[in-house]
Amino acid sequence: MNKYRFNIPENDGYINIPLEIKWDFQGRDESIELYEEDVIKQIIGGPRDYEITRFSHDFHTNNTKTDITYEFNFFDNNPGTGSDILVATSTDWSSTYLNEGFTSSQIYYYENPFTKSFFKLDFYDSNDSTNQTLFFTIIIPTQQGGTETASISPLIPDVEIKRPVFKLDFVGDKEGFFIYWVRDKNTIDISTFYMSAKFFNARVGGFMRMMTTPQSNLPNKFLFDDRKYFYYKVVLDYDKYTYSIYDTTDVRVGTTSSIKWYEYVNQP
Repeated sequence: MNKYRFNIPENDGYINIPLEIKWDFQGRDESIELYEEDVIKQIIGGPRDYEITRFSHDFHTNNTKTDITYEFNFFDNNPGTGSDILVATSTDWSSTYLNEGFTSSQIYYYENPFTKSFFKLDFYDSNDSTNQTLFFTIIIPTQQGGTETASISPLIPDVEIKRPVFKLDFVGDKEGFFIYWVRDKNTIDISTFYMSAKFFNARVGGFMRMMTTPQSNLPNKFLFDDRKYFYYKVVLDYDKYTYSIYDTTDVRVGTTSSIKWYEYVNQP
């Protein structure tokens, strides 16, 4: 045990005893503010970039063209001329609105049953219909597209009417050419989508699903793998802000050949 001896002066005096003091509360206010910011961020999340940017169709392999062509084919089921789906061949599908019940006059004069019809491309995160989310849709109007020769009256010369073949690019027919999606991949990390197609027929007021091949090409026309025959794969390139489309075998399509869709006919 240490012993200390103190001499007490006759007048008032002070004894200085050095003690180490740590200021634990220094910066405590700033820590509380940081904690509040962290809690708020956990509850409501931090700021995210939801700005939309435009993806265009990527260059063809020759690096000179960017156009993309969609060809929609309807089953010829007009009474007296159409084939039964059970004995149909691939030639029973063709890219004409006449197969869908529109008259040449309705198409030529842009009557409401025709102009209010449209093609609908839906983009999903999966080609499994039991577990997929629809993220966005592209509409292609019937007023766009190529033409074919048809007769609207025996009293006047033949005319050119619209047909469902759409060559889309930066110039000319553009609606449906661009994909608009979030520009920051960190916001929604999806770069691969699965595209399906439907046609809305305003003449009858209903949607019609479309396939990537005629049903006549399938061993069983009504029992098949939906994932293979109802979707094309669309891949976004965030570096170039372009997209490319592939078939089920991962072969790129839409460059040297058109992307073909065929009307799906329900089981009779």
